[in-house]
Amino acid sequence: IGERAFQECTGLTSVTFPEGLTSIGGGAFNGCTGLTSVTFPEGLISIGEYAFNVCTGLTSVIFPEGLTSIGDFAFRYCTGLVSVTFPERLTSIGQNAFRSCNRLA
Repeated sequence: IGERAFQECTGLTSVTFPEGLTSIGGGAFNGCTGLTSVTFPEGLISIGEYAFNVCTGLTSVIFPEGLTSIGDFAFRYCTGLVSVTFPERLTSIGQNAFRSCNRLA
């Protein structure tokens, strides 16, 4: 998924990514405030910076086991997030990736 591909698509409510997807570009879903559901494929390796920034409707994120990298500010201001499940292989979480996600415990 390219950089800023769906940026500010406020009417987008759910996304199920296809198998074979390995990366989500920077800002791809930045500002998609109506997004409430994201299903990541097992082959996903990286999520770019600002990819889901200000996706305030997201409440839960389960990352696939193959994910190794989450970019800077990737989920910043996702104020609805209450649950995140990280894979064991994750080696890099960028600066402020979950900044202002105040409901995360």
